[in-house]
Amino acid sequence: MKILIAADIFPPQAGGPATYAVTLANELVKQGIEVSIVSLNSHSDKKVLDNRVALFSVKSSFKPLRYWQYYRLLLARGRSADVIYAMGPVNAGWPAWRAARKLRKKFVVKVVGDYAWEQGQVLGLIKDSVDDFQKKSYGGKVGWLKKIEANVASVADCVIVPSKYLAGIVKGWGAPEDKVEVVYNAIEVSPTVKPMEKPEGERWVVSVARLVPWKGLEAAMRAVKELLKTFPDLKFKIVGDGPDRKRLEQIQNELGLMSVVSFFGNVPRAEALSYIAAADVVILNSGYEGLSHMLLEARFLGRTAIASRVGGNPEALSDKFLFPWDDVSVIGECIKNALAHPAEPVSPEFAARFSFETMIAETKKILEKVCAG
Repeated sequence: MKILIAADIFPPQAGGPATYAVTLANELVKQGIEVSIVSLNSHSDKKVLDNRVALFSVKSSFKPLRYWQYYRLLLARGRSADVIYAMGPVNAGWPAWRAARKLRKKFVVKVVGDYAWEQGQVLGLIKDSVDDFQKKSYGGKVGWLKKIEANVASVADCVIVPSKYLAGIVKGWGAPEDKVEVVYNAIEVSPTVKPMEKPEGERWVVSVARLVPWKGLEAAMRAVKELLKTFPDLKFKIVGDGPDRKRLEQIQNELGLMSVVSFFGNVPRAEALSYIAAADVVILNSGYEGLSHMLLEARFLGRTAIASRVGGNPEALSDKFLFPWDDVSVIGECIKNALAHPAEPVSPEFAARFSFETMIAETKKILEKVCAG
């Protein structure tokens, strides 16, 4: 079997799709499968790959030319492939599908979220929840992106998603039910992660997230402020960066939380894990989530994690650790209860579900099935 991976982002760029492409390629070549990668990142780092994986990157940083080069590379390298596997339905998926169609190759796409909705939120073009977004029609850029991701998912030979929640989303786009496969992303956390040092007596609420409106960090800050009456030693550590940071810092100041809430920006994964390992409570008040790595990392590190009852969060936590999104008073009660109760244990079945062995084996099986079909 010969696989061509169409990567949107790639190391040194950060992000789940970049990490996944590298992991998948390195593990598959170990099993004797021929793997090539075409990357949209003109500064792709070859050193992260097994030397048996062929990497081809666009050269131009000029956006229109970059996408044309990307398509041409996919055509050239896809001729000898059995299947083209795209890391996303838009930036990677659209040109990869066009190349696969022209070459008459099998086409698989991985969908880890609703890209059209995310872009609409970041650009301030829409206010709808992700679930309401699925039911409506839109014009302009958002409508164009929504049409692209739906078209790509509906024509793919298989759509791979990391949660049952996202499986429902892509089926709503028109992807045939028998062509949608759930393969949970792997989580690997060393049990020797060293917790970040913290002053004696402090209790930490920690969130690792991209700073965007749907992550609900404003409501989490307001909940922490209310809890200070009962827990004056409480601190809120926010790890991550994003377009909502300036607004959140203004709210931090308005609420008088300068000594309580700390923003650390983007940090290496090892440092982020150290903050999680030091947490008394890990919180994710998200209005939309495919499947949160932070929640899984918290569980594997033995920390108490709580989250909004949305998206794929119920696939990561039991119901008693979930709360309604953005409800400040309930969030506060949930933090309070979490401070008083031990972390949810990780069962062998849960650990196996999110292991690298399971992820690679299931993905390989799907790709072999697509090639044989």
